[in-house]
Amino acid sequence: MDEPRTPAANDAARIHATPSAAPIGAQVHGVDLALPLGDAAFERILDLFHRHAVIVLRGQRLTPAQLVAFSARFGPLDVHHMTEHVFPELPQVRVLSNAKQKDGSTAGITRGGMHWHSDLSYKPVTALATLLYGLECPAEGADTEFASTTAAWAALPEEAKARLAGLTAVHDRNFRYSALYPNRAPLTPEQVAGVPPAVHPLVVEHPATRQPALFVAKDVVSHVVGMDAAPSRVLIDELEAFITRPEFVHVHRWQAGDLVVWDNRCLLHRATPYAFDRDVRTLWRTQVKGSAPRAPAIASA
Repeated sequence: MDEPRTPAANDAARIHATPSAAPIGAQVHGVDLALPLGDAAFERILDLFHRHAVIVLRGQRLTPAQLVAFSARFGPLDVHHMTEHVFPELPQVRVLSNAKQKDGSTAGITRGGMHWHSDLSYKPVTALATLLYGLECPAEGADTEFASTTAAWAALPEEAKARLAGLTAVHDRNFRYSALYPNRAPLTPEQVAGVPPAVHPLVVEHPATRQPALFVAKDVVSHVVGMDAAPSRVLIDELEAFITRPEFVHVHRWQAGDLVVWDNRCLLHRATPYAFDRDVRTLWRTQVKGSAPRAPAIASA
């Protein structure tokens, strides 16, 4: 077994975090995921994950197999329903890249996720965590923004909370797919049928922290159940605008070797643009399966 590169590497007692100025986000220090990671060290990382919702482990040097092994510590991994651009031997790892291959195609998914969303919110069982590992990162742009749906819920006036209590909304991958991804081929009828809409509470309870959070994004949620179309759309748009106010947002500026782990149960996120035709960005992505979102007692009382 290799010796740690530093005396403190993966010592649970020395793993610590530097929080961001936002309600979410922290850089975690003292972890080298290329080395063995004991249970106590992982439990410390998991605690920081629950505390900060977005954790950043910088300076990592990972193989796809090491990324899968660490990701699986959080729970069972998902294989994305869009099966292109994965490692054949490790389909849990999806490649996001605009790097050109010899045939002129790109090495991975491009221009994805440039709207506010929570991963797989449109499925009955949504995503717990997403892990993104940066191999090539542009010097400008290509940030990832995270907005705390927990902090946004807490900041709502009590009368607004009472109005939202008990409401449900329809999350639909197909709702604005063509508008969001004009550079991609249209979904086939089989692809559309394979991911039907899902109904979830508008306010959900985090399974680990028990904190309530808003669960809505305007480009994925088609309507609020039981509301007329116009007021439903106004409410959805207003809620996303509130969630993504600057005081609730943490911006991650990527460096090669960054591993970012975020909690889809209590935030929205989006990618930001960069010079696609000039700069190369390559990341590996894994996703941890979650559970069916549930409303907290305060949201159904």
